[in-house]
Amino acid sequence: MTRISFPNFPNSHRDPFLITSTFTTNYNCIAWAYGDDTKWYWPDPDYIFYWPPGIPREITIEAFIELFRSIGYDICPNGDKEENIEKIAIFTDNNGEPKHAARQLPEGIWTSKLGPNIDVSHSITSMEGGEYGNVRVYMFRNL
Repeated sequence: MTRISFPNFPNSHRDPFLITSTFTTNYNCIAWAYGDDTKWYWPDPDYIFYWPPGIPREITIEAFIELFRSIGYDICPNGDKEENIEKIAIFTDNNGEPKHAARQLPEGIWTSKLGPNIDVSHSITSMEGGEYGNVRVYMFRNL
C-alpha cells in the first residue's frame, strides 16, 4: 500500500492517506460509507445517480442523515473509536451542503472513496479543511 498526500486536502501532507484500492468509477464516497460498492449514490434532481426510495432527493444534511438512519445509524457526538460500534462522518462545505462521507474501520482509522478515483484510509484530520470541507455530523450503529 502506498502513502500519498493530495494538494486539495492540505492536512494530508502531515497525516498521509493510504491507498487501499485501485481506481474505479463504480461507486462514490456516499455509497462506500453506506456499504455499497456497486452504485454511485447522489440525490441529484435529474435521477442520474442512485438514491434509495423514500429518502428525500435533496442535497441537504437532513437528507443525508435520513439516508444513514435508514440502515441503522443515529447521530453521536464524536468520531472516537468505540468497541462494537461502527461510525460514519458526513462532511459539508462552509454553506452546510454535504460533500463527502467516510466510514470508521474496526481499528479506528477511517476509509473514504475519493470521487471517481481510489479508496483511501486516513485520519479525520487529514481529510478536514480540504475539498470536502469539515465533519458536520458523526453517526453510529451497533455492530
